[in-house]
Formats: sequence, structure tokens, C-alpha cells
Amino acid sequence: MMFSGISNRFVRRGGGGPGGVARIGFGRPEILRRIVFAISLALAAVPNASPTTFVKMSLEQLSAATPLIVRAHCQGSIVSSERGEIWTITSFEIRETWKGSAPAVLRVRLLGGRTAQLTSHVEGVPRFRAGEDVVLFLAPLRRGDYSVAGWAQGTFRIRRGGAAASLVVTQDTASFLPAEFTGGVAARGVQDGGVRGVPLEEFRRRVAEALGEHR
Repeated sequence: MMFSGISNRFVRRGGGGPGGVARIGFGRPEILRRIVFAISLALAAVPNASPTTFVKMSLEQLSAATPLIVRAHCQGSIVSSERGEIWTITSFEIRETWKGSAPAVLRVRLLGGRTAQLTSHVEGVPRFRAGEDVVLFLAPLRRGDYSVAGWAQGTFRIRRGGAAASLVVTQDTASFLPAEFTGGVAARGVQDGGVRGVPLEEFRRRVAEALGEHR
């Protein structure tokens, strides 16, 4: 993945600005650097980049670099404030494990979220809805939970599409503009910003082929 810049915007609700909203600045740089290191597979050091840019990775590259790939069902999320940072922690029931070893239920911890008083937004960090199905490319964190490798790049939503209502997979970066990527390689499985509307079984096959190629 991955990022050559991060925008972490905090908004406090209930006072200080128009409509009761006051911007209170950016996250502490040293904390953000540690977070990026922990959840990214690599740090793209690109000077003069836009606030959030990604090094585009092919599906083959992402599959090879990620320790855990799962098909999962979102159970729901909670928001936690820890040491001045807001985290969203989402529980997933694992339906299939495509790479690595996963518990029956795991938690994904991502920076940002919304409390009654404060909102923290980090560009490129995915958010999940209870009841949705996804394929996630995950990296373990020290405390025993996980982060999504590449954030938006490691997030693939499963939906029904087409006349036959078959399941299709769309990557979160499929809607990204070219300007939101810098460098990297666009290979088979990645078109424009990412995977879009690929049948689930075909997507599963592509991932399996990518893993076979990198053994």
C-alpha cells in the first residue's frame, strides 16, 4: 500500500463554530506515524504528495503481501477513545479463510470514528455496516486484533448484481480518481482505481491464482 500522506481531521460537536461545530486540529504526527507503520505493509515516501495518496497495487501484489485474507460478515462496530485518539472496532464473523489462519470471529481496529462529542475522519480508512459481507485483506496488530492492509485497497464489498442477482465484488478504491494514486503497477485484476463488479467466484479464483504464483 500505500500512503504517502494522511489527513486526520477532528471535529468537536456542540460549540465553538458555525452550527455548533469546531475544528480542533490534526492528530499528533508521531502517533499517526506509528499507526501507519503498524497497519500498512509498506510506507510510500513520496514528497509533495496530495493529503492522501496510494501506491496502486495489483491484486497479485496485495494477495502476496497480506498475511490473512478472509470472506467475512460484519456483526457491528463500537467506537473507542484511547489516549486522545478515536478508534472504530468492528467485529466480523469469518465465513471463509482464503489465506492464513483466522478465528471464528475477529475484530478489525481502524483509526477514526464518531462519538457523541467528537468525530475523527481519516481519508482512505474504510467503514463497515452491520450485516454486510466483505472480503478483507488483513494484517495482525500487537493487541490481537487486525487492521485492513492498505485500508481502502484491502477492502472488497460483496453485493448482488446483474439480472441473475449473482454475487459480485467491488474494491473500495474502484471509485478513486487517478490523482489519488501515485506510482505502483496496474496489473491483471486492477482496472482504473480497482476491482469493480467481478463475480465472487472469479474473484476467489484470481486470489487463489495470485497466491499460487507467489508460493
